[in-house]
Amino acid sequence: MTTEPSPPTRDLMQDYEQKAESAYAAMYNAPSWDEKDLKDDALYYLARAIDVADALSLSEDAARLRARVENIVGVYNSQFRGNFR
Repeated sequence: MTTEPSPPTRDLMQDYEQKAESAYAAMYNAPSWDEKDLKDDALYYLARAIDVADALSLSEDAARLRARVENIVGVYNSQFRGNFR
């Protein structure tokens, strides 16, 4: 028996966004070997949030979330990449 997935909602988008922000914030206190995984988690959840925003035709939210992806990638590359503390 399989269940149908829930339809996308703004609440689901916000939940994914919150999970992304939590993963991103955790990067700052994580051991160096966890930083990339946390960045990847943040990007994964943002991608899911973007999928929901696109499905709901929330173009401004989708654009904001895409900009956040670029910001996180930039911060990771400038502050964490190759960081062997």
